[in-house]
Amino acid sequence: YRTASGRPSEVEDIWGSRFHSSAPSPDTVAAISLTLSEAFHGTQKRLQINGEKLDVRIPPGVESGSRLRLKGKGATSPYSQQRGDLYLTIGLLNHPFFRLTGHDLLCEISITPDEAVLGTEIKVPTPDGIVTLTIPAGVSSGQTLRLRGKGWIKRKNGRGDLLVKLQIVSPKHLSPIERECYEKIRANRSFNPRGDLTRMKL
Repeated sequence: YRTASGRPSEVEDIWGSRFHSSAPSPDTVAAISLTLSEAFHGTQKRLQINGEKLDVRIPPGVESGSRLRLKGKGATSPYSQQRGDLYLTIGLLNHPFFRLTGHDLLCEISITPDEAVLGTEIKVPTPDGIVTLTIPAGVSSGQTLRLRGKGWIKRKNGRGDLLVKLQIVSPKHLSPIERECYEKIRANRSFNPRGDLTRMKL
């Protein structure tokens, strides 16, 4: 970590732990917002706090609410003339596809009715790139499949999982052959998902 003048600025990732001091500390607290990509991969940010420019390197895998400590970059004590520390509280911006829950990433992917019935293979974006996910035959809308080790970076080691929630989307416009096939399915269908409703009473 370096200041704008090129001097190194020591930064410590305290991951939400508490610090105690026996004397009043002129520490400074500031907030910084990161994209999910910046937080996952790590990044370097130039900040201006109290008129001072600081270049801060964010380590990979920080989480919302975690804090980074920059030693000696806080306010100056009027008594000792020594500077306290600067604490940066991390906030994460929303992502259009991924959502972070603990160490797991969640996403939602649409599939067609025939893919749900027959099963298929689909391409799924992950933090490491595109991977192939096998959809078993007979899945239901709202069902979640797990890609192990494709989630968020854990503090000590390893990764969380990527949870893929499936949504079955019916086509609004059918070609003549598609309509013919669906009508044949309807005429010969043996499965009735509402079969138990006839026995329901209040």
